[in-house]
Amino acid sequence: MYSLFLECPEQDAELLSSELWEEGASGIQEESLPGSRCQLRAWFDDPTGLMQRFAPFQPRLEVDEDVDWEQASRQAWQPFEIGDRLYLAPEWDEDPTPRGRMRLTIHPGQALGTGDHPATQLCLEALEKHLPHSAVVLDVGAGTGILMAGAALLGARHVAGCDIEYESIAVAYRNLLTDGLPPHVFAGSTRAVRSQSVDLVVANINAVTHETLASEYARVSRRWLVLSGFPDRHAARVRAALKRHGFEVVETIEKNEWVCLVLWNEENS
Repeated sequence: MYSLFLECPEQDAELLSSELWEEGASGIQEESLPGSRCQLRAWFDDPTGLMQRFAPFQPRLEVDEDVDWEQASRQAWQPFEIGDRLYLAPEWDEDPTPRGRMRLTIHPGQALGTGDHPATQLCLEALEKHLPHSAVVLDVGAGTGILMAGAALLGARHVAGCDIEYESIAVAYRNLLTDGLPPHVFAGSTRAVRSQSVDLVVANINAVTHETLASEYARVSRRWLVLSGFPDRHAARVRAALKRHGFEVVETIEKNEWVCLVLWNEENS
């Protein structure tokens, strides 16, 4: 077994982890470094080509003949609290849920959206504060389904999700079933969703995609948007794109240079 060590900015860690999984990593461990950077340690059976493939990330390779990669990877995923009501715990964790909190199971694996990224945490915090009672929710770019599961726990009446990546939808479907939640997911875009059919759209994707989908958000959502997945330097462009379609920002939440915008469309209310 071989360990590949990489360094990257904190905001790039989730995407880089996904690339490591695609290259055949058996497990991944993340460690924070000073200066908003992090180190990723990934285990491989065959290191051929890895140093060249990840050359921009200061790669370092070590031989680990007796490493229990599964245990090491599990130790990197510890339960943690989000907001005032949620408790995120990996699927193998057996510790009791703290009193007054709801357990949201996370499924670390090959798709993005495990709850570890600040943008995901911001979306969950925003849903806790702004999700209307018995709302109909659409998660655009559903990933692993974690935001769908969070919305369901927080009181949504109906939650659906879409993603243009079939592999992500397959993961979300499996995770939601495992958690005992209805897996209302489909591979495709918001064009398949009826106009004014949801109360709140949540989307954790990049700023360019938010700009592209602004008119679709306005068509689909009756009232609310919760948008994240971009750093603060891109927040103004997302605000401007949604303002052109009648949405006003009611709250901006920030964490580690990442931003979540909560928007309301009075014209649709």
